[in-house]
Amino acid sequence: MGWSLSASVARLAHSVGMRGRWRSPYSVSHAAGVAQRGSRATGDTVYARVYDARMTASSPADRKALAACRDQVVLDGAVIERAAASGAPLAAIAALAEGWDRLPEATRDLVRNPLGRTTPGPVTWGDTTAKQVDQTTCGAAVIAMELMMTDPFVALWVTSGRLLGGYVPAEIAAIEDFGRGLRSTERRWRALQRSLHLATSRRAVVGLPWPRAWGTAPWRVDNVTRVAGLRFATALLDDSRVDDVAAMVAHASAALRESIPVPMYTGGDSRMGVAAMVPRHVVLLTSVTDHVFLIYEPSSGQLRELPAALWLEDGTVRPALGHWSRICCLVLPVPRKRN
Repeated sequence: MGWSLSASVARLAHSVGMRGRWRSPYSVSHAAGVAQRGSRATGDTVYARVYDARMTASSPADRKALAACRDQVVLDGAVIERAAASGAPLAAIAALAEGWDRLPEATRDLVRNPLGRTTPGPVTWGDTTAKQVDQTTCGAAVIAMELMMTDPFVALWVTSGRLLGGYVPAEIAAIEDFGRGLRSTERRWRALQRSLHLATSRRAVVGLPWPRAWGTAPWRVDNVTRVAGLRFATALLDDSRVDDVAAMVAHASAALRESIPVPMYTGGDSRMGVAAMVPRHVVLLTSVTDHVFLIYEPSSGQLRELPAALWLEDGTVRPALGHWSRICCLVLPVPRKRN
């Protein structure tokens, strides 16, 4: 067996009794229970709960307006729930609901599900394949895809160029020419990646920039992950330990059950050379069915399958991991504390 930096650090933490928040018996048991619920019941996702909380905190007039937005789109209430959970202002949510039926059906399909599919294969938007811009932007592509899956305003802008109600999500506002010159999905997708790559590189090392040629720093993805107001942190994985893998599978499955995508860093080990021993690539867990994960792999722009049974290290290079062999760490919602 070769060794990798992430597995070695996780193993060292185990040896000194530092199991970490994700590995406590309560945390693992709770995550497994959430994951076992399977497909969510109506109104039982993190987005629906945040929507309900926003309704409760709103004035009577705003509460009535929010309810009308969800009622107006009938079968696409989940889109309005994600819009409300994104923190967008009420005017933008109302504009989305008001204009929903006037959007082309293909655009609505991609806002509902930016992956465009629920099975393995290429992720495409018209003539655009959702690939990373270059060898350094896998992390940025994953963050961008996660944003599109969880914030309908980002998905709408990337796939159609539309902004509603005068609202511009922060990640789009950070793009220098977001309102000019980006006349195609391909250009908007590339611009979003480059902007996110810059955001994750700036002040990444004790206030100093991280060299963008090195990709995305592993400790920076959780800083820019924005889903329903949740907190995220990076969990190192010792993929040689059955209990460690089982804990991470449980937490990833629980997040996906709530429709929260999970960024995952992959790499190699000492058998592939010194450069392979650190996290080298980022992919995105998008769903799980019968213990088989569907993964967005940005270098190919494809969805690929990876059974949970293959998370354990065995030295095999896998397409779903970006043609690397080891799972290094996952960016997960911070688990709730036991009362």
